[in-house]
Amino acid sequence: MFVTNTDRVRAELEGRIVDGALAPGTTLDETLLCKMFDVSRTPVREALLQLSAEGYVRIVPRAGIYVVQLSAGELREMFESMAYFEGLCASLAAQRISDSQLKKARYLQELGNDALSRQDIDAYRQYDKEFHECIYGGCGNSYLRSQLIYLRKRTRPYRRHHGPFSFEQAQSSWDDHQVLLEALQRRDETHAMQVASRHVRMYALPFIEAGEVAPEHLYFGAGPRQAGELSVMDMPRLFLSAKQRDESLVP
Repeated sequence: MFVTNTDRVRAELEGRIVDGALAPGTTLDETLLCKMFDVSRTPVREALLQLSAEGYVRIVPRAGIYVVQLSAGELREMFESMAYFEGLCASLAAQRISDSQLKKARYLQELGNDALSRQDIDAYRQYDKEFHECIYGGCGNSYLRSQLIYLRKRTRPYRRHHGPFSFEQAQSSWDDHQVLLEALQRRDETHAMQVASRHVRMYALPFIEAGEVAPEHLYFGAGPRQAGELSVMDMPRLFLSAKQRDESLVP
């Protein structure tokens, strides 16, 4: 339940950016957003300013408002930070995670295995998100947890867009999670840290390599695209599912 229209607009825009529905480089139009959310300019502007402060959008005076498109170098730095933070989180979790949290992690592993057996992409992605957040909760450090969630949000559109979903990769990821869970159950801080850090570095390797070769050039999609290549006229299509969920949005 949102307290203000600003909260509602901000949450919806952030969700669409994180999911990749509003792709990096997409132009955002204030007037159209006001119509889509059925609000005045003030909540839209406040929401965009908040998203700009967190790095999700870029406001260029007299030029426009765009969904931020990260360079390969920026992604490399984010993944390097995530690998370190994931390792630290796992090490702390090995010391602090509760029995109930371990029980939840075991249950989530069962859900992940079931999603793999059914080859259900959406179910597997939901399991993966919940498993990581379960470990974050077990580390007993709310600041570290918030930083990891932020980094996962910022990198999610790129992780999802980089090549087709592979169930072989998903199986490898689930296996890593199982090894991590076993390390946490043994309270093995060193092994938990190593597994968690390696887990991130393996799937981040293509981005890290790209960042080393050409840190200023990472294109979102099959080929080069300019910021704003996706016209503002495409925004109603991108928000179709949002309008279906939220009756307060106008067609």
